[in-house]
Amino acid sequence: MVIIGNSAAGLSALEAFRNRDRDSKVIMIDREPVLAYSRTITPYFIMGGVKQEEDLFLRTKDYYKDFGVKTLFGEEALGIDMRFREVLLDSGKKEPFDLLLIATGSSPIKPKMQGAKPEGIGVLRSLADAKYLKEMKPKVKKVLFLGGGLVSLQTLQAMFTRSGQYTLVVKSDQIFSQTMDRDGAEMIENHLKKMGVQIIKGKEVVRLKGVKGSRVAILDDGQEIEADFIFAGKGVRPNIDFLRGSGIKSRNGIFVNDRMETNVEGVYAAGDVALAADFFSKENVSYGLWPSAVEQGEIAGKNMAGQKEIYPGNLRMNVTRIFAIPIASIGEVRSSKVAESLVRKDEKRNIYRKICLDEKGILIGAILINQVDDLGVLHGLIRGRKEIGALKASSIWRSPINYGFVYKNILQGKI
Repeated sequence: MVIIGNSAAGLSALEAFRNRDRDSKVIMIDREPVLAYSRTITPYFIMGGVKQEEDLFLRTKDYYKDFGVKTLFGEEALGIDMRFREVLLDSGKKEPFDLLLIATGSSPIKPKMQGAKPEGIGVLRSLADAKYLKEMKPKVKKVLFLGGGLVSLQTLQAMFTRSGQYTLVVKSDQIFSQTMDRDGAEMIENHLKKMGVQIIKGKEVVRLKGVKGSRVAILDDGQEIEADFIFAGKGVRPNIDFLRGSGIKSRNGIFVNDRMETNVEGVYAAGDVALAADFFSKENVSYGLWPSAVEQGEIAGKNMAGQKEIYPGNLRMNVTRIFAIPIASIGEVRSSKVAESLVRKDEKRNIYRKICLDEKGILIGAILINQVDDLGVLHGLIRGRKEIGALKASSIWRSPINYGFVYKNILQGKI
């Protein structure tokens, strides 16, 4: 068995496989030359909340030894030869496999613009990226962030100092355009502005030019922004280039069935690189979330070990904290599936809660700002497909004290 990828999906698959099969030979390949680490807390490493690089590590050297894994870290897969069922490595080695898990994740998209060199724009995906940003933080004062999604906002927070100048350029008309509605986004935008962050919406950088040792970004409307550092958080692309000619079906990700198996028998995929079943539609989608990668890896590992496990699909969920304000988005909040919404907004306390229902009155999503304690309950309700139509006419919705009571009763079918 060969696993390409030493992160959430790969580790989860390994552990699920070894729970059933302790004897088969397992080889794990990863292009990064380090032990498994948590990508989700690298912003806190940049910020200084996580002090040492070692504190990011999820596993020790002994872990791989105890699980009977041969590790090839710092080696990259360049191709898959399905005729001989071999993984081709950049070192020139060939690793044969009977079972293969592809858990190669994704890489940041660096925007192409006139005057920009890819190496001159910061991104955050790998440990090396995090170390570079941590090193740059005390050296830069005028930082331009491209993109208004989770990665940009978390990195902005990580690099923020009171003496710095920070500008966020967002092509859409709001931040968090994929995970939040306009009202919720506006509340976070106002909070960022109070922190001194300039936000430019509906624009994008089209050109960079050098001016006296600094750089000036030219927007599509001609506006100029001086910056001594530029960070891009404008999405990711799956690491699938090495699959060309393999016969493994892919298109912006690897297609898998409900067992996480590809169109090639014995070859599985999980995590950011996989196009797996959506919880609601069952269509193949990319989640790009750590919990989804863990769950998919576990399903793949069990099936590779001979069990019969079905992946039910996971909920899209983003949870973060931006300058002390907790934010959560779960399920369907911006799609055509949302037929009706319940909203509670308290601008004085920066509280915003939106509950999304489908045409049958079934809970399918929620946006929570500054009041997220019942996120776990909502997650259970959405996955359980519980009707909450009774809430629409209930004054109990307006009382935060009763949230827990209401949700528990919904869960038990008492409302």
